[in-house]
Amino acid sequence: MTTMSFEKKYPSFTDRVGRAKFIAETFETELAESKNVLDVGSDYNSLKKLLGSKVTGVDLYGEPDIVVDFEKELLSRFQDNQFEMVVCTEVLEHLDNFHAMAEELHRVSSRYILISLPNCLSIFTKWNILFKDKASKYYGLPLTRPEDRHRWFFSYKDVDAFFRHFCRRHRCKIRRQFLQVGLSNSWRGRLFRSFVQAFNIDNAAQSLWLLIEKPTATKNKRRR
Repeated sequence: MTTMSFEKKYPSFTDRVGRAKFIAETFETELAESKNVLDVGSDYNSLKKLLGSKVTGVDLYGEPDIVVDFEKELLSRFQDNQFEMVVCTEVLEHLDNFHAMAEELHRVSSRYILISLPNCLSIFTKWNILFKDKASKYYGLPLTRPEDRHRWFFSYKDVDAFFRHFCRRHRCKIRRQFLQVGLSNSWRGRLFRSFVQAFNIDNAAQSLWLLIEKPTATKNKRRR
């Protein structure tokens, strides 16, 4: 398990539309290089609305191009290496078949795989557990059956270790990696951001983001 300090980004988006804009801006180069993109967990197709028809959105809910139940069929509708870039942000933690779905992301991508996963053991979660006797809206025992909840409880270090092992096994490269510290632009958010930056606190992050590049893409890139 790595003890390195991660690069951090401090976006202030609060919804999926804002996250799509963050993806489009942060990974502009890779998205521009990709002729087609699969957005796994596309919801209302916010990324497609920004990038156009090169994006195919798949999800069980919202307004995807193709309705797919990841628990039942994974990405079986798609061929090996069909998409140059596969985007899957804040999705895998909601699935029981996490490991199988990670393999599917690798299978259908010919070049890039963009993944983000929550840091479930952030200092905010620990605070809630210690002082409020609850973790977050995604855990616990709701009074009625929830439509949306996490199936996994892990830290950013667990995610880092998992995908380092994943990349070694598949001979992939982690091209970019950073922690997302999502804080508001209120005075409290700005104050806490300054504190996190000053003391370089990794565990203040809400999510870990990874851009993985497959080895065949690296070889093809060198030939150009």
